[in-house]
Amino acid sequence: MEIDYKQWPTAEEWLTTTQLAGLTKTSRSFWDKARVRGDGPPWISFGNRPRYRRADIEAWIIARTISSTSQRRRV
Repeated sequence: MEIDYKQWPTAEEWLTTTQLAGLTKTSRSFWDKARVRGDGPPWISFGNRPRYRRADIEAWIIARTISSTSQRRRV
């Protein structure tokens, strides 16, 4: 299988858990727990360091958009 490096995300597109928490104004603990539960955005491990692609984060947030409190689900 060949990798098309033009399609590969740049270093700026990979976020750490701390950067993700800052971006979403949530705690790092929230994302650590979501990763353990398996209900957060997709992530990849570089060694023992989780990283999130910005495009995956945006897609995950859009998929969770709600328009009524009756649609709200706990995370």
